[in-house]
Amino acid sequence: MPSTTTATLRDVAAVTPTEVYAVGSGGTVLRWDGSQWSAAGSPTSLDLNSVTLAEGGGWAVGEGGTFLSLKDGTWSVYSPSPTAALLKGVSAVSARSAMAVGKEGDQRYALVWDGSKWTKFATGAPHPYTEVSDVFMLADGAAFAAQDSMIMRWAGTDWEQLTVPTTTGLQGVWASSANEAFAVGSSGVLMRWRSSSGRVMEQKAPFPYFHGVWGSSSSDVWAVGSGGMIMHWNGDAWTQVASPTTQELYGVSGTGPHDVWIVGAGGTVLHGP
Repeated sequence: MPSTTTATLRDVAAVTPTEVYAVGSGGTVLRWDGSQWSAAGSPTSLDLNSVTLAEGGGWAVGEGGTFLSLKDGTWSVYSPSPTAALLKGVSAVSARSAMAVGKEGDQRYALVWDGSKWTKFATGAPHPYTEVSDVFMLADGAAFAAQDSMIMRWAGTDWEQLTVPTTTGLQGVWASSANEAFAVGSSGVLMRWRSSSGRVMEQKAPFPYFHGVWGSSSSDVWAVGSGGMIMHWNGDAWTQVASPTTQELYGVSGTGPHDVWIVGAGGTVLHGP
């Protein structure tokens, strides 16, 4: 679909069929109003990596500890930022509950929003080659993160590691409940973790490189990645879905099984299925 930009779009968030935002390089913020995409008045020129919407507002995060806040249809810079970290993911479930993740120097951070301020938590031992790539929150307060080759679950002030069968880097995470999470990453990894029965993984080795994952339910999950790759989980298996592009795809979101948005390089915006 026409997106009015050639910037790389890194993420997309949808709350209704007429309220969708996409963010990307150079501070790009676009809004879908049900009939067209248009620039949404970004207050930054720094790269944005993730966007989330909840209760009429939202957050976008990016390089240099950038937080953008959405209120009454206007984006503004949240200042002062509690961190200079490269923020890779953000997820909100209400105006009073959100989480962002990123890395500053050798230290990984989780930042928790309580409705009035962001609180920064250092997570795990400092390490120069590890990072937290994405985060997803559930309404009950549970949260999952993609950290290196691990799926992590938030335990209040730090992450606990869940057993996963891979050593490749994970890039995206989404959860249907506190007991089921999906993660995707490099070397074609598509993973499903369940507390009741361990984990299930499929690997499209050695490529594609999957960047994003989202679902409307545990039997309707979408993964996107390199070369325009789109995969769908129906509750039993992953299948490849015909894609109208060969551009790198980074983000996916929607409001239901028949209203799914995907964004990527070159201003690519897809809508379906």
